[in-house]
Order: sequence, then C-alpha cells, then structure tokens
Amino acid sequence: MDISKSPRTPPGDVIELELGFATQNKPQFDELTREINDKSSPRYHHWLTPEEMHEKFGESQAQFNEVEQWLTAQGFTITDTAYAQNEDYIRFKGTVAAVEKTFKVCLYSPVYDRYMTNDDPAIPPQFVGVIGTVTGFVGLLPH
Repeated sequence: MDISKSPRTPPGDVIELELGFATQNKPQFDELTREINDKSSPRYHHWLTPEEMHEKFGESQAQFNEVEQWLTAQGFTITDTAYAQNEDYIRFKGTVAAVEKTFKVCLYSPVYDRYMTNDDPAIPPQFVGVIGTVTGFVGLLPH
C-alpha cells in the first residue's frame, strides 16, 4: 500500500506517542536470557526482579531525564512516565507538525487508530542506543 497517496494529517492535530528505551549491555542481556532458558545452566529459571533488570540493562536516570527534557524542548507535553521498571517509557503528546519536525517523518491519515508514515523516525545522535522505540504511528526505528 502506497500511503503517500493518502491524505496528509492536518498539522494542528494532536497525537499521543510513547517512547521506549533500548536495552543496554545487550550482549550480557542475551547471555543471561540464554542461561535462564538453558536447563543445564546453574542460572536456569533464576529470574531477575524488574529492579535488577533495570539496574543491569536499563538506561540511567540521567539518560531518562535528558530524553524527557529533549521532548519537552521540542514542544511536547509529557503525559506519563515509568522509570526503573522492566519496560521504561515516556508517554507524550503534541501536534502533528511537532512530530513531523522532531522525528523527520510525514504523517498520513490514521488507519486503525495509527498514523502512517513512510519514514522511520529520526533520533538525535546523542540518543541512538538510548531510545529504542517510538510508537503511536506505524514506523519503527531502524535496528
């Protein structure tokens, strides 16, 4: 489906998005996951608490705060946050114009309550490897 033929979303429309954080220390995370699932491993089924997971594989408080401040500086309103959990996030809302400018995407009319884009959202260099996902429109961060 060529969404570029769909109508553009009005720039003044307000949409809600959620930003998720990337897993830190990915090689160690992958190894731990392998060991937890390996019946011959002494770590088999020795799960970590959400707090332990975050301490070992989550972003720092400073990184979280920097991302939150960056979103606010781009004109977004923070609506909810979760830090030091298994799945940290920042939920925010803003105009289509702000989303398009900040993430360098073009948004088209919503399909199934999602805004469509042909482009992957752009992430500033200082947050590559810190920001894992931006959801609320169809378009995923490149891996």
